[in-house]
Amino acid sequence: MSKLPKNFEKILLGVGGVIAVTCAGLGFMKSNAVEADFNRTASTTGGKEIDIPEQEATSKAVSSLKSDRVIEQAEANSRGVDLFVGIPLFADKNNPNIPVDPMSPKMKPVHEGIPNPWWIKTGANMTFADSPSRDDDSDGFTNREEYEAKTDPIDPKSIPALIDKLAYLKDESTMWYVQFGLESSGKWAPKLTARTPDKKKVENRVSAVEMLDVGATFFKEGALANRFKFTGIDEREVTSQKTKLTQKVKVGHYEDLKPNKVGQKYESQAGLPDAELEAAAYYDRTAVLELRAIGYKGKEFKVEENTKFALPPDAPEKNYTLKKVTPEGIQVEYKDADGQTKTQDIAKGGTP
Repeated sequence: MSKLPKNFEKILLGVGGVIAVTCAGLGFMKSNAVEADFNRTASTTGGKEIDIPEQEATSKAVSSLKSDRVIEQAEANSRGVDLFVGIPLFADKNNPNIPVDPMSPKMKPVHEGIPNPWWIKTGANMTFADSPSRDDDSDGFTNREEYEAKTDPIDPKSIPALIDKLAYLKDESTMWYVQFGLESSGKWAPKLTARTPDKKKVENRVSAVEMLDVGATFFKEGALANRFKFTGIDEREVTSQKTKLTQKVKVGHYEDLKPNKVGQKYESQAGLPDAELEAAAYYDRTAVLELRAIGYKGKEFKVEENTKFALPPDAPEKNYTLKKVTPEGIQVEYKDADGQTKTQDIAKGGTP
């Protein structure tokens, strides 16, 4: 005999109702679902598809954009034409409604001294009031300098002569003088006094035991070691700057052995007062330089007088010679593009 509850039929009826409602709800949700979330195509309504006249042209354009193409700039009357905008147009500053063609032979130069066609043909930007002093390719040379040098103002590898951007900042010089010292029977024992660029005093000497014969090299060690060769002693009449008295004094003669000064001759006067020593002194001069172009601005480098150097300073070929250094300026010798020897004077604090 079945032991099911008496109200079992009611329970089944209730469960059946819940299931029916749930199925109805699912059916309603399905009919209103957004099918873009599923990997299937929405069914059509069965109506006629809408024709789009531009659909074929659009498909061709999209296909064209995906293909490999080489786009070359066109020209119109020897002028480059922007493929999307066309020829650049300008307006009269006094009347913006009047177009201006810089290439017109009737048009005056926008920037004095530089023809309008040069700006258009080179691509340099002529639209600023200070365009000539601007540096469009950031190579350290202005547009005007590039125009005058006939180089490309928008190509950093096309540059005027680098010597035009060489700056002389200061000199670092050692002042020195070989004092007469001792002399006996033509032999000599001179002594050195010097002052370095940082104002330090330096001294050296030949001892009385090691007095020099003519032709001997000195000093053996220390400051300016093996720098000089003794060439002899003579007498001459010298007038004192202080007392104005004239008397005979001995003068030692010697010459330089340093590579950049070899053969240069010097004198050492016996009894020279200390007050006159600086006026009679010699100098080893070094110039502190800067190349204000092609990324070297702010990078100092040093060159001794009468030595060769390169531009830029790290280039392998040293085609420049620092002929002269003074506190006021330097003189550089080099060969130009035509192989002609040139001399350039550069004042302290600036470029040529």
